[in-house]
Order: sequence, then structure tokens, then C-alpha cells
Amino acid sequence: PRLAGPVHLSVRVVPALRMVLGTGAAGALALVLGLGHGYWAAISAAAVLHSVNIRTTAQRAVQRTLGTVVGLLLALGVLGARPDPVVLVLVIVALEFLLECVVVLNYGLGVVFLTPLALLLSELAAPAPAGALVQDRALASLLGIAVGLACAMLVVDDHAAVRVQHALSACTRAARQAEEVLAGGAGPPPAELAVRLAEAVVELREADDAAAGELWQAGIDPALLAAAERRGYLLLERLLSHPPE
Repeated sequence: PRLAGPVHLSVRVVPALRMVLGTGAAGALALVLGLGHGYWAAISAAAVLHSVNIRTTAQRAVQRTLGTVVGLLLALGVLGARPDPVVLVLVIVALEFLLECVVVLNYGLGVVFLTPLALLLSELAAPAPAGALVQDRALASLLGIAVGLACAMLVVDDHAAVRVQHALSACTRAARQAEEVLAGGAGPPPAELAVRLAEAVVELREADDAAAGELWQAGIDPALLAAAERRGYLLLERLLSHPPE
């Protein structure tokens, strides 16, 4: 189901606006402050803002902070050993492998290996004192995380709650129409009806997840949302298993 004007736009505009402001402000501040590798600040801001609401942004900020701290310690250990270029390449390959293995499990664990990976790649391309490299990463990451979190809180998605209300209404209408068709009444073909109902149920879940972590709450009883979602799935099962003749 299509969302109405401002509600439909906010789903895309708010995250995009947060991302543009966050990365732009972080990068600009890094330049003003004269931080080395200032682009790391913009990357950190983008990383924490790659989320659906303020709550998940805060969670990613915490995970990135903790992961960066551990990763910097790991990087210091490797850089302090002053490995040969061949050994450095082997360590980079190992870190990339570990990163791909754990990032799907937990973002914070992924950052533990991503942080030294970025520093070692930088060291391989342009050797620099280990202390300066680690300091640049720490300051840029801290700046980017703080700016990203601030932008998420300042750019308020006041349409998130309205989106939930629209989604609940659409899901209720689709479920009611499915019940009428299953009872032998006139309506769209079962396959078309099943697609509409499935879209409505998915939109309801996504809208509720997004609004739950914003400052503006939907104010709808969670039990009501759960009941509407369950009703939709039960009707989908009936439509697909025993379509009306």
C-alpha cells in the first residue's frame, strides 16, 4: 500500500537528511580542527547513521565506540611490532577474513577488525608513526560518532507515528477484504489479494519497528498491532493453502 504524501516522503527523506548533514558536518569539522585523515570522521558518522531510527543509531554508536577502542589496541600491537610489508599484507588478509566472518553476527565485533584493517592499509600505502595514526583514528571516530548521533536526534521524524497509523488502517482493510472473499463474497482474485495483504503486513511491521525507536511514539497499543499482524498472517495462510473457488 502506498503511503500518503508527507508520510511516504519521510520514510526516505529523514534518513537521507540525517546522513547528508551528519557526514557533511563531521567531515567539515574534521577539516576545521585539522585532524589527520579527516575523512574517517565522515565515515564514522555514516556508519552510525546507517540505521532506521534514533534507538538503532545509538546502539550502533555504542558498538562502534567499543569496537574502535579494542581495534585501536589491536592495531597498536601490530604496528608496534614493525612487521615487514609481506607480513603486513598477510595480517590485512587475516583481518579481512575475520571481519567478514563476524560482522554479520555483531556490528561491534566487526569494527574490532575493521579498525586495525583501515590503519594497516593506510600504513601500507603511506607509512606514518603508529601513535599519530592511532590518534587520528581515535579523534576522527569520536567526532564522527558524536556528530552522527547529534544529527539523528536533531532531525526528528515526526511522521513515523503517522506511518504506523496508516499502516494499521491499510492492514485492517486488507484483512477485512480477505475475510469477505474467503467467506464467498466478491473481490479481487485470491493471488492478488494475498499480495496486497502481505504488503500491508510487512509495511505494518516495518513502520512499527521504525517508529518504536523515534522520539515521537505512535501511541498505539502494541497488543493491537500484534493482533492485526497475526490476523494478517492467519488470513494469508488460508488464502494460500485453501484459496476460495
